[in-house]
Amino acid sequence: MLLFGKLCSVCPRYVFLAGVFLALEWHFVWAAASGMETLLQAVLILLVLLLLLGENTNWLWMGLLVGLSTWVRPDGITLLGPALLVILLGGGSWQGRLRSVIYLILGFCLLFLPYLLFNQLLAGSWWPNTFFAKQAEYAAELNSGIFYRLWEQAALPLVGAGVLLLPGFIYYLADSLRHKAWARLAGGIWFAGYLTIYALRLPVTYQHGRYLMPAMPVYFLWGLAGVALALSGLPERPVWRVLGRTWLVSIVVVWASFFLIGANAYRKDVAVIQTEMVATANWVAENIPPGDLIAAHDIGALGYFGVNTLLDLAGLVSPEVIPFIRDQALLAAYLDEMGVEYLVTFPSWYPILVRDLQPVYSSRGTIAPEIGGENLVVYRWR
Repeated sequence: MLLFGKLCSVCPRYVFLAGVFLALEWHFVWAAASGMETLLQAVLILLVLLLLLGENTNWLWMGLLVGLSTWVRPDGITLLGPALLVILLGGGSWQGRLRSVIYLILGFCLLFLPYLLFNQLLAGSWWPNTFFAKQAEYAAELNSGIFYRLWEQAALPLVGAGVLLLPGFIYYLADSLRHKAWARLAGGIWFAGYLTIYALRLPVTYQHGRYLMPAMPVYFLWGLAGVALALSGLPERPVWRVLGRTWLVSIVVVWASFFLIGANAYRKDVAVIQTEMVATANWVAENIPPGDLIAAHDIGALGYFGVNTLLDLAGLVSPEVIPFIRDQALLAAYLDEMGVEYLVTFPSWYPILVRDLQPVYSSRGTIAPEIGGENLVVYRWR
């Protein structure tokens, strides 16, 4: 709410509503219940942008905060962009701006360099395994056109009340540009750049756009600020008052509706995990000898509930598979070389690998097939 108050100081009556909107927006409720790092990164992003709106920013602390965000997710490094933009377009002498840049980079490096060293000591690479594994796994998605990929990413926050905030988001950026409010404008530019990076490098949209979720609060708050600013400036005529109230009521109705729709989506997501991954992991723990090596794509439940040694076909804990992560012939040779006994996967993920294999177990979950998926299968490796 503090951030919204700074974004729209002439709209104090909307501050509480903006806080409630953000707290119960369906994407964030889903993320909170899922127990991932998503909301922590979102908080750090909003804190950085909030500090940029201040008049006397401590750039050393700003750099430390950006560096801290990289420990949560590597894409936190992008927050250097709005910070540098505010410094370069702000007032003061060039000497003062240069000094601010130095403090920003210094603070950033104080936490970012240990992060790189930590990854190197832990996994033998400067970036975490997921940084490379996910890009390699979904490289085929880059075959679609760039404009289509941009649209896919941009559409994610529009699912729900976000679609009604789009005019407000555009209006707010235009107003920020008109008043040369660079800190306000920097947040909107960062959001656009963030989704563009994902469109260029990792254009995935599964799990309701979980990779883009940390950036969504920026879109929502900037959009809400634009709505509040636009409504505050409407002419005192009945027709404009009716249109303004209709816009506001529509946002509330769609927001509340998608809270329920999101709850149902979360229910199905959890049901798939429980009836496919967890059920299969329990069967494996009860029926496969602990000494047998298992190759699997999605090792979470298998690692949590079982005791077998696992070979991760997604490359997250087995980074050696990343160079040939989508080459099923090389994967097959690697599984032979490693002495794999069983393969656990959804059949459509590796159709060549499973083509001649004998299934020894298939989950009996009904939710995954109902929503267009399939059952998880345990195969005896050749």
